[in-house]
Amino acid sequence: MGKARLAAKSVGEVDSADLDDLRRSMAVEVCVAAFAIAWLTALAGIGFGGQPAHLWAALLLFMGALGSWLLRGRRLRLSLFWLIGSSVAAVACEKWLFPASPAQYYFPVTVVVSSLLVSHLGVFAVATLAAASCVAVAGAHGIALTDGPQVGTPVLLIYLTALAAWLSSRQMHAALGWMQSSYAQARSLLDEVRERRMALARTVKALEEAYQRIERMNYALIEARSVAEEARQLKAEFAANVSHELRTPLNIILGFSETMANAPETYAGVTWTPALRGDVEQVYRSSRHLSALIDDILDLSALDAHHLGLTLEEANISDVIADAVAVVANLFRAKGLELAVRSAPDVPRLRVDVVRIRQVLINLLTNASRFTHRGGVTITTRLVGNEVQVAVADTGVGIAPEDVAKVFADFGQVDGSTSRAHGGTGLGVPLSKRLVELHGGRMWLESQPGAGTTFYFTLPVTRSASPVLLRSAAPAPEAGYRRAVVALEPDPLALRTLRRHLSGCDVIEASSEEHLPALIEQHQPVALIVEHDGQNHRRLAGLPADLPVIAVSLPSALRSARSLGIEGVLIKPVTREQLLKALAGLGRPVRDILIVDDDPQLVDLLARMLQSAGEGYRPLKALGGDEALARLRQQPADLVLLDILMADVDGLTVLREMKADPALAKVPILIVSAQYPESARTPGGLALELARAQEGSITEALDILQAVVAALPLRGLPGQVNGREGETAPALSRGRGGRPAS
Repeated sequence: MGKARLAAKSVGEVDSADLDDLRRSMAVEVCVAAFAIAWLTALAGIGFGGQPAHLWAALLLFMGALGSWLLRGRRLRLSLFWLIGSSVAAVACEKWLFPASPAQYYFPVTVVVSSLLVSHLGVFAVATLAAASCVAVAGAHGIALTDGPQVGTPVLLIYLTALAAWLSSRQMHAALGWMQSSYAQARSLLDEVRERRMALARTVKALEEAYQRIERMNYALIEARSVAEEARQLKAEFAANVSHELRTPLNIILGFSETMANAPETYAGVTWTPALRGDVEQVYRSSRHLSALIDDILDLSALDAHHLGLTLEEANISDVIADAVAVVANLFRAKGLELAVRSAPDVPRLRVDVVRIRQVLINLLTNASRFTHRGGVTITTRLVGNEVQVAVADTGVGIAPEDVAKVFADFGQVDGSTSRAHGGTGLGVPLSKRLVELHGGRMWLESQPGAGTTFYFTLPVTRSASPVLLRSAAPAPEAGYRRAVVALEPDPLALRTLRRHLSGCDVIEASSEEHLPALIEQHQPVALIVEHDGQNHRRLAGLPADLPVIAVSLPSALRSARSLGIEGVLIKPVTREQLLKALAGLGRPVRDILIVDDDPQLVDLLARMLQSAGEGYRPLKALGGDEALARLRQQPADLVLLDILMADVDGLTVLREMKADPALAKVPILIVSAQYPESARTPGGLALELARAQEGSITEALDILQAVVAALPLRGLPGQVNGREGETAPALSRGRGGRPAS
């Protein structure tokens, strides 16, 4: 408002309120002067032999000064007019009473005084009043208007004085205007600065409050991450502990069904009808699928939700579809539904996780059978651009457009009531969508209520790398080609773990160092992965200079077993094929095989597998560690199948007792364990080393360092649990024995 008023004024114009204050102060000074002049005039009239007639002029001055003094606060203009008028009247009275006096020359003085009290144009009005008074008094005394000393000269002086006063007051008003404008601008700037300071203070206060809120949120986030980390560790421990209980009954189902399906002659006197053999094969196939899914569930105990590993391999999508169809064929047959498969001839082989894609297909087929009562389901496969598109179309009830979003939501149900006619948990389709997206594909659906639903998903086509590539100093990866790493790892379980977690590249197996040159030349890997044993400098001597060697302390059950003098390790669930392969790999004849486990069903299963081999194996049974040691001391066996986790005396105790007894120290042992590789801990801490003979830039080293640091877990969180009781969390910068990793 003040800025607008200031902008509207012309430069030099004085605000009336400020000018009135100035005139009011000047009026006070003039009144004081008028009082003094009136007092002096009165003294001149009554004292020193003077003439009393001077008292009239003194009285007019005194009354004018007193009236102006009293009126200045309420009626300023009237006060000024009263003061000027009384001054002019006093001079006229003095000239009237004393015609011979030079009182006419006092009129210019009143004009000068009035220039301080009225506007610069009002000075001429006062001059006119003074000139008229001078002429009137002269006329009253009979003086001619042409009389210079009495009329002409005073009037001329009056107007000259008024002109001079007008010019000086005009300059004064201009100066006052500039001063007032400058003051107003300064005041406006001061107000603006104050407003900005207040706004800045409010902003600072808001920032402080926001900082406090952010700080509280950070503490809450740290606490939540700590709770999440503790929950993850508890989940991992739970999965590791429950894996034994979970794998044991599954091993029973898988083992017996495999034995019945592959070696039915083991069961003498049993009539194997085609229907019975088909049912057994169905149980065996489903149990194998369940075993693969349990592997994935146990993977989740060590993986984040967004880092679920894939075991990629080249496969024919038609074979994967055939396996899935075989699993659900009886379900469709029981409901009287048709199940057709149509595949285009130009569909190429894909790099996929066969178990995951089979799970996707089984989920979609099971979901289709649940909502289809007539007709059937058709699976169509075709090549669309650089993707293979799979469509699962049913003739079921269909999905309304407003319910499509619910299908892909976790636990989503088109009919969420407890009395719905169709079962299901609402997890199959969302899980399938995520598995497809994990492969780099997409999933969507098209549906029409009453006509059926079609689920589509795509899988990208990835070209395989050429067997032999020319090495260059700075190879540029071509789109579509996958990276490869060579892993010097004889343990197939550890190798499977690597492939699952390094799903973005091909993991090439190297069983021994002798095979490394040929594999490196053939696959041109980006790195070589080896066990951290301090021998990297020796390995680098015979490798290409630009090939990095990554040494990591990766737990290997086979290496650990061999270091303890054990022949090998079998991870539950143990299949008949795995058991017989392990026996054949011993390189020595065995006949009496002692099976040590606290689960009688598992002992019977392993015994049945040995009997079905037809190699003359004679299984011996021991239901616990104490019984096993007693039987071995009475009758040594050719081989011991030893479980690690047992209630009374565990497998490690049995192993130490056997190694301490000279009569039993040379008995070969195969460990049968439910421990999953990801749940195993690295002995002696965690070590990681990256070495390369070829020189590298600091940028390359910092990029690698940044990737390593980004993968490290947070430390020092509130309530953080670094390990089990009595343990400390392994540090990446520590090698075995607490030494820094090189």
